Amino acid sequence: MYTHQRFNTFCQYASPFDVQNLSFQRVALLLLSSYALQWSARRSDMRLYDSILQEVLKAPDGVVDNLIIGWKGSFLSLSDGRWGVGSTPPEGGEPMSPREEHTRNILMSGAHSLSRLLVSPYPQEFSAASAALTALAPAPEGGEPLEFLLQLPGRDRVALLAPDPWVTDFLRDWNWKISIFDDSRRGLGILPEWTTSQHLHSSTVLWINAETLRNRRILSLMPLLKGKRGVILQGPGIPFLPSVFREASITHLVLPAAEEAAAPETRRYISAGGTPWTCPSLRWRVFPLLYTDEENR
Repeated sequence: MYTHQRFNTFCQYASPFDVQNLSFQRVALLLLSSYALQWSARRSDMRLYDSILQEVLKAPDGVVDNLIIGWKGSFLSLSDGRWGVGSTPPEGGEPMSPREEHTRNILMSGAHSLSRLLVSPYPQEFSAASAALTALAPAPEGGEPLEFLLQLPGRDRVALLAPDPWVTDFLRDWNWKISIFDDSRRGLGILPEWTTSQHLHSSTVLWINAETLRNRRILSLMPLLKGKRGVILQGPGIPFLPSVFREASITHLVLPAAEEAAAPETRRYISAGGTPWTCPSLRWRVFPLLYTDEENR
């Protein structure tokens, strides 16, 4: 039935000559071959998710003490004191519609089990997973201030993929030339996300966030990232795994860092619907992943 549906779709858009001169068997073979190639490539690209989980699960498991999924982010704390801030879909994106089965599974899961939900496209599960990932692999002390990135693009254009509005305003204050790719917003200079690959060649810097992991758009972007001056992956919901993301051609991580004592204030802020980007108890830091030619290797 599936192949018949695809054949009908082909007939809808093909010319009468094409339909008359291509047998059903031949069209089916072409379609199946195409899907086989796509599936093979996607399975290869899924190694990124496998690598993330392989590294994160090296950390000790933990019992979940508190989990909050707010409007702009998620928060998870473990009984041993570790905690992390996760990601929720951007405003205007996929609605946060909970599922009872997912709720029950989340409540019964420890930190390792929640982390494995990284591969889930469901917002409820991914929000819990991304918070668990950052609790198990938090950003370390140090890093650079956000201003470290100020001169990165030079005079070139920066592509922002489904950015947080607060991040967009912040970067505009730097007078960056930005192109926004976002399906949830309309306006001057905002393009649909499916055009990202077509326009990416005109931008030397790309700024993405955890949403590209949830909707797996990062898989289609990865072949285009090599050679970029900067590929910035912004949290929250991004574990600190330099070697894994360096292999994926990410050049900088922008992550929230905080002391253990900041957990209560962060939890209150997230539970009140606040965005992690403006949370007073979180310090956003830049972690460069690639050496420049001038630096010692």
